[in-house]
Amino acid sequence: MDITRVPMDRIDAGSPLRPLPADLSRMADSIRVDGLAQPLLVAHEDMRIISGYTRYFACRQLEKSDVEVVVVRDVVQAASYLGTHVTDPDPVFATQMDAATRFELFLRILNLGRPTDLPADQRMDCASVAAGVTGFSDRTIRCLRRARRRTQIIESKDAVGDSTDAAVYFAAMLHVCDNPPPNMTSHGAVQFLFGKMRSGASPEFLKEITSGSNKLKSEKGGTSQERRPSKRVQKNRKDASTRRMEKNMRLGVENISGALEGLESLLWSHTLEPETKEYLNLEFNRQVKKIQKIQQKISRRSDESIRA
Repeated sequence: MDITRVPMDRIDAGSPLRPLPADLSRMADSIRVDGLAQPLLVAHEDMRIISGYTRYFACRQLEKSDVEVVVVRDVVQAASYLGTHVTDPDPVFATQMDAATRFELFLRILNLGRPTDLPADQRMDCASVAAGVTGFSDRTIRCLRRARRRTQIIESKDAVGDSTDAAVYFAAMLHVCDNPPPNMTSHGAVQFLFGKMRSGASPEFLKEITSGSNKLKSEKGGTSQERRPSKRVQKNRKDASTRRMEKNMRLGVENISGALEGLESLLWSHTLEPETKEYLNLEFNRQVKKIQKIQQKISRRSDESIRA
């Protein structure tokens, strides 16, 4: 990727990822003396800024006519340019991007898409690449993306749910990425909140998260006695699981019966070649042996249950 100079009026500033500092004089002084520490990162299609809003507006304050940029065309190029400086403190303002800002940056990088020169047979997880450079783990970014999609769906007119609650949950998930509750990992907290969001639980308890209390941990786990379902609940779950398994068994046997009936109708209407006859006879004998073994298991299980 080459660094080029582009007229300021060609840059699309769009909407900054985060609120700009009220005072840009320190950044402007740094650029005036030492130049840009890092060029702006812009998308090749519309020259929209992906990273470097503060530097761009500091250059505007200096009334520069052009600015150094790196034009990127895909996720890989953006990731290789950004490196790790996204998750490091700003060298001038000594501030760090919060999770909400990094997630918005993740989306902008992801929108660049996969490299066009990559062969179709070489799969590449663009989301994983964009997540890595913005400081998210693959598991966390999956939860965040699903929560964001759910929030957008609920906000649509036809969806059922409280869009305000969904937005509150999504904001809380981003919050715990930077400030996980005591005795929990950030991903564990994100996953727990996403589960609550999907269940439709009221987000009233979320104020406990921002206060840094242990409420979320106790809400998630509690004591071993509190977590353990009652015997009646355990029995109901076991019965439901048994019914589900037996239903699947019946469906499997019905599928086998249907396949045999279809094969029988084919045999009535078609004369077989010798090689096909030999193959079918061998395969039938093998399948008969399998069926006999299954029958023996069924009989043995029945005898065991009677004795018990």
